Order: sequence, then C-alpha cells, then structure tokens
Amino acid sequence: MRERIKLICTDIDGTLLNEARWLSERTIIAFAKANLPIILASSRPPQAMRYLQQGLGIESESLIAFNGGLIINKNGNVLEDNSFSSKILKTLLDHHSKHTYNLSIYSHEHWFTCKNDSYTKHEIFTTRDTPIIQPARNTLDFLETHKLGIHKLMCMGTSVELDSLVQYLQPLYGQTIHLYRSKDTYLEITLKNIDKAKALQKLLAAEYTFGMEAIMSFGDNHNDEELLRLSGYGVAVANATESVKCISDFVSEFTNKEDAIARVLEQHIPY
Repeated sequence: MRERIKLICTDIDGTLLNEARWLSERTIIAFAKANLPIILASSRPPQAMRYLQQGLGIESESLIAFNGGLIINKNGNVLEDNSFSSKILKTLLDHHSKHTYNLSIYSHEHWFTCKNDSYTKHEIFTTRDTPIIQPARNTLDFLETHKLGIHKLMCMGTSVELDSLVQYLQPLYGQTIHLYRSKDTYLEITLKNIDKAKALQKLLAAEYTFGMEAIMSFGDNHNDEELLRLSGYGVAVANATESVKCISDFVSEFTNKEDAIARVLEQHIPY
C-alpha cells in the first residue's frame, strides 16, 4: 500500500477531529510517521483550517475550503475561486426577514453573522473562528462595495424553516447553487457543480506529478462521496453515512472519536 499511496486527503468534521474537536495525539503521531503530504478538504473556510494545519505541522501544504469553493495552493495563493453572486443573498434576505434562523455568510476569509446565538457560539467553538456580527443587510452592502462573491451561506434553525427556505430558493436558483443539508438543522448553500474531488484533481495537476490513483482519502458525509469514490483508496469512518460506506474501498470499524484515521494509517501505511 505504501508504494502506491503518495498523498493523504481528509475531511475534518466527523472524520479527523476527536470528541474535543481537536487532533488526538495518536492521530498526530500516525500522520507524522506516515510521512506523506496531507491536504485538508472541508466545508470550512480557510481560516478555520489553518490551526489544524499547524497542529499537524503542514502549514506549507495546500488546502481545499468550502467543499472546493476556494482552493489555496502551497504558496498561500488562490488557485481557484468558485463563488456566487451577492444577488442570491439579496433574494434570500427577503425570506430571512420573515424567519428566525441564523444566517452565516462566508466570503474568502470573512465570516459574517447577524446574531450571537447558540448556533454562532457552537460554530465558534467548533471552528475556533470569530465572526463579524452585524445585520445581514450591512454584509450585503460590504460584499457589493468590494465586489466580493460568496463562497458559502449557512442557515441554522428549525427543520421547518429550512424546508421553507429550500422551497423558496430552489425554483429561483436551482441551476446555480447547491442546497446541502449537513444535518436537519443546518442548510449549506454553495456554488453548484463543485466538490472536493474536482478541487483535489486541480491541485494535483498544478502541484504534483500523480493523479487520484495515488490518493488515500478519508470522509464521513455526502460531500465526501466523490472524493472517496475517485481516490485510489477511499476510507469511510464508522460514523459515515451508508452511502459513503457503500462507495468506499475500506470502512473502519472505529469512529472519528476513536482515532479511526490513525488506526487505518497504522494498519495500511506501515512505517
């Protein structure tokens, strides 16, 4: 296995991090002993991924943020920017004004939200990022003034409210945006037709001399499916969705909270 695997690509939440939302000592040691390039690929913004790169000692590596919405190369420069127009946010605000769900707006390394509620506090704890808290209309003005696109909108609230939002946006922008339910109370909105696998393929073409056949990838949720399916060796953690498990080459019997990645590396990438 070691001879054919030349790079590791992993999801973060639900896959890499333990119960404390951090890297276990066993995981850090396993990555170090594997001694392979590591690319983090997540729905997170880049600023919420860099402290994990530091923890793994891979600050000079590329990263894939917003599920492929923003690809940053080894030099810290943007290799590809897949964002959508702030006009979509303007449309969404008409719906938001009549509901109570939390709206987080992500553009490059900016995180805006309109209230410091339990959802915002949970995201701060999970990602170690700090938002700018201001009315969403002010954020819209900022984006339009600076001509910035949006990489992700995250709406957090009751399932009924989020169902209503999907029904509102899908007919208007279904050809442009992807509305993804990461869980019942979380709706993530990104540009359509992007994913982690496409982003990794672009990174490999730009920075390496091998393709997806040399990749060992790890994931747990629907946004990891293409990555695991196209990788040379795709690994699902025990807490992964059934659809992810079905397309994986290997399914760990351990969850992210039980050092699943470390155990796979110890078993399949002998030192």
